[in-house]
Amino acid sequence: MVTKKKAIFLDRDGVLVKSIIKNKKGYAPRNMKEFSLYPDIADACAKLKKKNYLLIIITNQPDLGEKLIEEQVFNKMNKILNNLINYDKMYVSKSHSSNSYFRKPNPGLFKLAISRYKIDISKCFMVGDRKSDIDAATKINCKSIFIDRNYEEEKPKGQIAQVSSLKRAADVILKRG
Repeated sequence: MVTKKKAIFLDRDGVLVKSIIKNKKGYAPRNMKEFSLYPDIADACAKLKKKNYLLIIITNQPDLGEKLIEEQVFNKMNKILNNLINYDKMYVSKSHSSNSYFRKPNPGLFKLAISRYKIDISKCFMVGDRKSDIDAATKINCKSIFIDRNYEEEKPKGQIAQVSSLKRAADVILKRG
């Protein structure tokens, strides 16, 4: 019998990477000058890794698809991020279309990860800062935690907790996990 794994699905921008705020909404950084990481993520991710969670980033990056950020810049950002938190895999949707099966809130990238890593979704959590993250988790019956960055947009429903940082999300996961 194959032992199924447990995972933490993480959104990238607004959870790990600081979003660029314009008109009270969060956007992905497009250059290295705009790129910075939240200070508490290394510690939070290390605690989750210690409890044998896979760290899988699932991110919508339509700016890549529209060539508003260079692929090499995006890869450089992710290398810095990986050096800090040692994530297991990043899945990226470059689509801008809400009809894309692989763009959150649709479940395509989650299903790829679940299949590839033999994940038991009942032991998993999604941490995101947008309604689309929480909605995607709901579609695959995954518990979710919403990091409220106070964007001026519709708030999600259905998450098990609403917190202010990944550190707080990790605390919730470690208590429940």
